[in-house]
Amino acid sequence: LDPNFADKIRHIRDPKTRMAVVWSHCKTKMVCEPDDPKDEGAEQDNDDVKRGHGGCGHIQPQIRKEGLKLFVQYKKAKDDDEEVKSLQPDKRLMTPSEVYTVFKKMSDSDLH
Repeated sequence: LDPNFADKIRHIRDPKTRMAVVWSHCKTKMVCEPDDPKDEGAEQDNDDVKRGHGGCGHIQPQIRKEGLKLFVQYKKAKDDDEEVKSLQPDKRLMTPSEVYTVFKKMSDSDLH
């Protein structure tokens, strides 16, 4: 987490403006960054340890809103072969139950 980013959004009262700042910061993040692996033999300094957020390493989709529907779209990697490209749909509807499941997995500490 970027502490400067947290300070920026903490002081924005207007929800639409705050969401615009969050969106502009997050729109370039295309991978859920996993935590750095810990070396068991290495001595750790508490000051230098980067605190992770428990990321999974999964490629993040672009989410587009059309009316009241949310569509998920993954960017195709250049090194994918043609068979894999044809299997993945370009755009897929994200159902309300999928959205609810994602929100249910978020803890209160993720939101603050």
